[in-house]
Amino acid sequence: MNKAAQIIFCCLLTTAGVFAQDVPEWSPSEISKKLKANPTAVILDVRTPEEFAEDHLARAINIDVNSPDFEKQSAKLDKKKPVYVYCLGGVRSKKAAGILKRNGYQAVSMSGGIKAWKSAGLPVTKGN
Repeated sequence: MNKAAQIIFCCLLTTAGVFAQDVPEWSPSEISKKLKANPTAVILDVRTPEEFAEDHLARAINIDVNSPDFEKQSAKLDKKKPVYVYCLGGVRSKKAAGILKRNGYQAVSMSGGIKAWKSAGLPVTKGN
């Protein structure tokens, strides 16, 4: 890798790290408590539609973070409500929550994703 490419690569990694640090991560049990206390909060599943159809949290909205129109679709969410974001294991949700935070949302990523949610014995819904 040439010197310029190394510098660009390092800058990209640093920038991604800065945004990731700004995103709060809560455990499934913390998010479950918050959802019970605030039933109007937004639950955002950022996995693919196929993953969402397999199982998801009740009341979840599905917007694939890797979709080219993620920002356009997520712009329809209410900025006055907290947005609890999850994926399969926690990587995509952290990315999505970072995007949402940069756009003015109160976004929180669920650590461990739906895998951790199910491991904690919390309920999921199947189908669309």
